[in-house]
Amino acid sequence: MFFNRPALVARSLAVAAAFFNSADAKTAAEWREASIYQVLTDRFATTDGTSPHCDISNYCGGTWKGIENKLDYIQGMGFDAVWISPVIHNIEESTQWGQAYHGYWGNDPFSLNPHFGTAADLKSLSDALHGRGMSLMIDVVINHLAANQASGSVDYSVFPAPFNSASAFHTPCAIDYNNQGSIENCWLVTDTPSLPDVNSENGDVYTAMVNSVADIVKTYGIDGIRLDTAKHVPKPYLTQFQEAVGVYVTGEVLDGNPDFVAGYEGPISSVLNYPLWYALIDSFMGADFSRLASMMSTEVSTFKDVNAMANFLDNHDQPRFASRQGNDVVRDRNAATYLMFASGIPVVYYGFEHRFGGAADPNNREALWGSGYNTDAALYKHIAQLHQIRDIASNLAGKAEYFAWGAEVLGTSSQYLAMKRGPVVVVVSNVGAAGTTNGFSVPSSQFDSGDTIVDLFTCTTVTAGTGGAFQSAANNGESRVWIRTQDKGSFCP
Repeated sequence: MFFNRPALVARSLAVAAAFFNSADAKTAAEWREASIYQVLTDRFATTDGTSPHCDISNYCGGTWKGIENKLDYIQGMGFDAVWISPVIHNIEESTQWGQAYHGYWGNDPFSLNPHFGTAADLKSLSDALHGRGMSLMIDVVINHLAANQASGSVDYSVFPAPFNSASAFHTPCAIDYNNQGSIENCWLVTDTPSLPDVNSENGDVYTAMVNSVADIVKTYGIDGIRLDTAKHVPKPYLTQFQEAVGVYVTGEVLDGNPDFVAGYEGPISSVLNYPLWYALIDSFMGADFSRLASMMSTEVSTFKDVNAMANFLDNHDQPRFASRQGNDVVRDRNAATYLMFASGIPVVYYGFEHRFGGAADPNNREALWGSGYNTDAALYKHIAQLHQIRDIASNLAGKAEYFAWGAEVLGTSSQYLAMKRGPVVVVVSNVGAAGTTNGFSVPSSQFDSGDTIVDLFTCTTVTAGTGGAFQSAANNGESRVWIRTQDKGSFCP
């Protein structure tokens, strides 16, 4: 238990907003500079460092203290923010889908999940991250609670006040995804376990839900929030939530239409970049890169701040990237290179660095301890190198300018995309390890004619021609990052 419930319910949203809107909270503009590593708390690391057998449908033993003990591993890749699972208490029963190890079946917003540790453990994790200059992001669900009954037989009395009556929730109904009112007011799941949809129009209920999150933010020094099922919450209530918590919020709006998704940028700080993700997956799986380039251009004109959006290759809801394309680490490296230099905040889902290949939920929620936390893994090293290059590029350009500019496409083909960001030109490919091409002719760039430029992965040099044009030669399908030789830093001595 982490605060006084009656006092919480009595507070107004306005008071909460004023109290929690700390001058120390990172703004969306400051979050642009972040690089986020997403973990499922139960699957990342155990407190004592053991590697128990993991039944992927049930709790496996990962904890907040386990994460804290492995921060060297995370920071060694270059990440400066960690996104963890929802922290509140979940239903304890085993269900037809297993246990609530993932954290998304909350049943008490006022208590922590004891499977993940104690209040002291969560505060210790937060303090440890801040001591390293890193940030803590938590996953949050305000749209619904969970019950191990079908919608017609939910025992509301087991929920804490003011959620302990049917009036705290919308009337059960199945969602019609062609109707936004239905999306916002019906239940995500009516079967067992059901997800009772919080009645946001009930002032006491919504105030209690929002303030419970604001109190967690204050108590544990939370720097950012990933908001689950954001499109299922009416926008006026998202605005109140954002004001109350006073930190960066990136919301899950699972839709590929950029116009629709952009409607949530404003009520909350940012959104997960699902429109880009759909295009990205198609292009890196072999489709023409023109779709990805077109979406990049569309987003610049559609979103207020594309650089504050959260980009990803996979997550706990989607099949792992490696599951889509077989045993091809070259394609993985290309996608990671794109992610690191595209406009927006890169988010890497734990296990990508070891080519975990689980497909649909729950198979994409493997225990990381099976990897041995091997820091010599090819993708672990590649991600660390990408962060080093990102630091060089942003320092040369000036961090504020670099993270405000974003990326600009220079040219595409069916197999290649070239883009510039600050002082670098990035060339990525979808041909994979087995592909054979002649490389890509970059038609123009920020380089001057006669500049000697170097690929920071291979140390190959070429001379830029008129308008900065140059040939990025094929390299067994690998990505390339080009920079003026005088700007290469410690690379290519």
